[in-house]
Amino acid sequence: MALCLKQVFAKDKTFRPRKRFEPGTQRFELYKKAQASLKSGLDLRSVVRLPPGENIDDWIAVHVVDFFNRINLIYGTMAERCSETSCPVMAGGPRYEYRWQDERQYRRPAKLSAPRYMALLMDWIEGLINDEEVFPTRVVPFPKNFQQVCTKILTRLFRVFVHVYIHHFDSILSMGAEAHVNTCYKHFYYFIREFSLVDQRELEPLREMTERICH
Repeated sequence: MALCLKQVFAKDKTFRPRKRFEPGTQRFELYKKAQASLKSGLDLRSVVRLPPGENIDDWIAVHVVDFFNRINLIYGTMAERCSETSCPVMAGGPRYEYRWQDERQYRRPAKLSAPRYMALLMDWIEGLINDEEVFPTRVVPFPKNFQQVCTKILTRLFRVFVHVYIHHFDSILSMGAEAHVNTCYKHFYYFIREFSLVDQRELEPLREMTERICH
């Protein structure tokens, strides 16, 4: 019987809490609207489109936070199977290797294990979405580079899908989570394509799978 990812997640008390939207805010209302559309059974291509009259940056912000929560959860369910030994390099098969770079510890691209890369990635994203200067919760303008920041976040989150699908697909199957992960991937894929948020070249590692499940 398929396991619920939330049940698996509940076993790992050390994993980071979900980022939530404050009730009563416009972003919370947008989040509820997006979730209602998802649960209504509408085509995912339609679900990701910007609702009439809504601000595109608010719409992107809501989805970036939601995708962070979902992808963080997916990786968390199989983190114990992604170790320094099993995944000494953050990769997507033999052709793709992802190096980490940030403005603090790793100023030059660094070759890291997958679990180390993932930990740094989730901390980095969490820091950004909790930064009022980047993801404002008040009714103030978004920074001018907001969509560029979101592109970088979503590009790096896509790499989580690459690693999970290529290196840990057996874990997805053994947990009975294939349908859930595929739905999350399709939702993510349609969203980034709708708003051209990730370079086409970054999508190449999963191109064949994407053609099968998203078209």
